[in-house]
Amino acid sequence: MKQNFQIIFAAVFTIVCISSTLVLLGCSPDSVPKAGTDEQGFSQSYAQGQLTLDQRADKKEITIAEQLELVLEASAPENIEVEFPAYSASLGDFTLTDVKNHPARLAGTGDNVRVIRVATYLLEPYLPGTYSIPAMTVTYLDRNNAADSTQLITKKIQVTVKSLLGQNGGSAEIKDIRGPLSLPENIALQILLITILLLLILLGIAGFLYWRKISSKKKPLEVQLRPEEIALQELEQLLAEKLLARGEVKLFHLKISDILRHYIENRFGFKAPERTTEEFLTELSMARSQKNSLLGSHKTLLADFLIHCDLVKFAKHEPTIAESDKTVAICREFIEETKEEIEDLRN
Repeated sequence: MKQNFQIIFAAVFTIVCISSTLVLLGCSPDSVPKAGTDEQGFSQSYAQGQLTLDQRADKKEITIAEQLELVLEASAPENIEVEFPAYSASLGDFTLTDVKNHPARLAGTGDNVRVIRVATYLLEPYLPGTYSIPAMTVTYLDRNNAADSTQLITKKIQVTVKSLLGQNGGSAEIKDIRGPLSLPENIALQILLITILLLLILLGIAGFLYWRKISSKKKPLEVQLRPEEIALQELEQLLAEKLLARGEVKLFHLKISDILRHYIENRFGFKAPERTTEEFLTELSMARSQKNSLLGSHKTLLADFLIHCDLVKFAKHEPTIAESDKTVAICREFIEETKEEIEDLRN
């Protein structure tokens, strides 16, 4: 009898575990969230397709006088374009005080290079209570595929906002103000105290003015680097990393392509980092202004450089050391031939 009961209990327990697992797996076939909390805040992770999204906040509970920092961090391959949700003045029950999109950065090596994008939302509550952060929609698109964009939708989050007065704040005791303090009866002592106070104030003002004068003399002048100076410095830093010697050819060509694209954006105003090579060269062929004509005169040199980098990044082309050295030389030559002249800067 006891053995039969143990067999029945084990069978029921197994059925319950399998059912629970199927329910959890069937909740969201496209995105799989993973939630976690710590003593300070909370976090949720989602994975859908080639996109991984982390949603986290610095606090689980805040007071009416505090702000809540909500962070979205997306990780995807370079060919995936990610767009974070935009809001105007509010996010759910919170007031949206600021939104900051951080510069993208690279992570990983070789074929596992991914682009990390981060957006930070600063939120303020209105009154104490339980507040809701609604589901947030992140849109992403594969630039190598002509299909429509895809959306990843997070879960709704609840945050507790506490009053500064505590649970018994409504019945807080209001104490009466204190009576006026009596001044010393000795007039001479009063005059002496006022004189000392005025002297201290004057000494403080004189010391502050002297400190500001000394500080202004020691403050170094801020030097504003020109676009070509920035690009050449970044190129030297890239060569110092010796990525080619370590066999990280794809990462090297990805970084040198970004250096030249950002130089073109700073020098000529083209949004080169946000365009594919084909889109950028098409826009370049339609250039009309004097600056753009200067850029257009080097179209062949620029096209060879960008197409070579694309072959390494997307077609898995393995260039020789000589080809990589030629790529560096083309980048340096293009920057030197299109840099701003001193006469242009004076005008």
